[in-house]
Amino acid sequence: MSDKTTLSHGRLKTRFTALGPYFREGISAPERYFFDSLSVCVDAEKDPDAREFWGWWFELAPTEDGFNYRYGFGLYDHKGDWVNESIPQEAREAVDKTLTNFYTKLYTLLDQELDLSLSPSAALTEPKLTGAK
Repeated sequence: MSDKTTLSHGRLKTRFTALGPYFREGISAPERYFFDSLSVCVDAEKDPDAREFWGWWFELAPTEDGFNYRYGFGLYDHKGDWVNESIPQEAREAVDKTLTNFYTKLYTLLDQELDLSLSPSAALTEPKLTGAK
């Protein structure tokens, strides 16, 4: 990252936590920041510990001048693992909306507030996301 905006891992965690409920501090590290959203419950009738969700996960990796990102969609299963699965049509709009809202906040933080780049990773298999509206 550039010298003028180099932030410590601790300060980045604080800024990422302020974005909302997306940041997963426990599985993030200085070389990889992890975010996700459990957007749509598959079956609300199940016990809370057995519920599964449709949603997305998002990873940031530091670069010389900012971050590269990659993300995916799928099922957050009852074991607490992300499974890469197609989102059913009836859940797709809600899942897309939470990703768009998150990405807009993240882009604003990195690009406009911290003057850091946000670029797709070479490993990205989903469509490239666009910046703030």
